[in-house]
Amino acid sequence: VLTRPLRLLGSVMRRYAARGGDGDPTIRYPAKNRANNELDELGKQFNVMAEQISSQIQELQSIDSIRREMVANVSHDLRTPLTTMRGYLETLLMKSGGLSDEEREQYLRTALNHSERLGRLVEELFELARLESSESVVYVEPFSMSELVQDVAPAFRLRAEKKGIRLEADVKPDVPLTYGDIGMMQRVLDNLLENGLRNTPEGGRIDVSVDVDLGNVVVRVSDTGCGIPEDDMPRIFERFYQRASDRPDGSGTGLGLAIVKRILDLHGSMIEVHSEIDRGTTFSFHMRTGAAI
Repeated sequence: VLTRPLRLLGSVMRRYAARGGDGDPTIRYPAKNRANNELDELGKQFNVMAEQISSQIQELQSIDSIRREMVANVSHDLRTPLTTMRGYLETLLMKSGGLSDEEREQYLRTALNHSERLGRLVEELFELARLESSESVVYVEPFSMSELVQDVAPAFRLRAEKKGIRLEADVKPDVPLTYGDIGMMQRVLDNLLENGLRNTPEGGRIDVSVDVDLGNVVVRVSDTGCGIPEDDMPRIFERFYQRASDRPDGSGTGLGLAIVKRILDLHGSMIEVHSEIDRGTTFSFHMRTGAAI
């Protein structure tokens, strides 16, 4: 009577140790329907410990999988512009005497474009890493979202006009001040407008609006682009996730929306997406008018 529960607990522990704590839920001490005594209590605590260990192992496996995928994506995205730049520079060296001025300028401009894309990728990688680290700090201060939108929109309007896209900002009067990191929020608007420009065809339209709903400041960025397929919606905020249509010119990095989501997470907000194929996409988020984040 005394040794049977002890032998049972010892057997369970040996089986669990032999499996390396791989998360097998069958390797547990059968504490249910047993008399509550010291050994049963010890068995229950072993079960709690086993659940925690299994959960941590699964989390580590998930993190390792994400790390491997991220390394593969980074390697691919770094290799492409580097290979292209090397090819054009080698061509310039080998055919320096046989190229016209126009051809030489075209090769140099292409190499420059890829070096700029490489620079953007590295900068956004560092930015996302900083935002996801424990060192990330949100400097909260009151600011006018309306004024911020009015400052940011003109910087993109010229680029939109060159692509034949109309960009409009609709700011409601008497929008209250919101609280947050104004630098981070400008980054959110930049990335959403950049995303809209990249996915809106010539003759399309991008609208930025600031409104108030139930005491919260609401920001919406809408475009008349190609839209997002329903199957892609759950993944658009993942690092490096891009559809083929997202980068026809190789300008995207796949990090812009991931940065947007992380910044809004730090502000206690969340981003919502509504999209229809061939009709456009709307990104929206709410900001509190109270100081607490």
